[in-house]
Amino acid sequence: MPTPDRQPGPEKVEKLQFEDEGQTAAAQGELTYLFGPGRFSQRDAAGEYDPRPDGATHRAADQLVHAIAESSFEEYTYTGNRVDAIIVWETAAKLKKIRETLFTYAGNKVATITTKQYDAAGALITGETMTETLSYTGSQLDDITRVLA
Repeated sequence: MPTPDRQPGPEKVEKLQFEDEGQTAAAQGELTYLFGPGRFSQRDAAGEYDPRPDGATHRAADQLVHAIAESSFEEYTYTGNRVDAIIVWETAAKLKKIRETLFTYAGNKVATITTKQYDAAGALITGETMTETLSYTGSQLDDITRVLA
């Protein structure tokens, strides 16, 4: 069966031309372009959204605590020969935290890893603390359960 481009195989689209609808996407599955603000509008079951997310939208869509490419200073703290914390600071002056990872131990094994994310002012961000609980059988790591709070 021929595709809409009247060729066998997958449809080939070289260009999509959008006309200004003047309103955001109204129906689920719809995509429109708004010339005034110069942005796309899409709608899914959750509502209308801009498919090119800003930082706030990205946080809502991907709440995983993760390291990103950034200029920073990383500090390691120990109790004996165990790492207790890895703190990522903005600079070596250690005035503003970016991220902090804390470790707890049960015997010789890491029991929990808690990663806290800080905002541009160095304040802890609500809802961006990831706690990972490690489970073992003997000395073998079986699984890790993650909870974002």
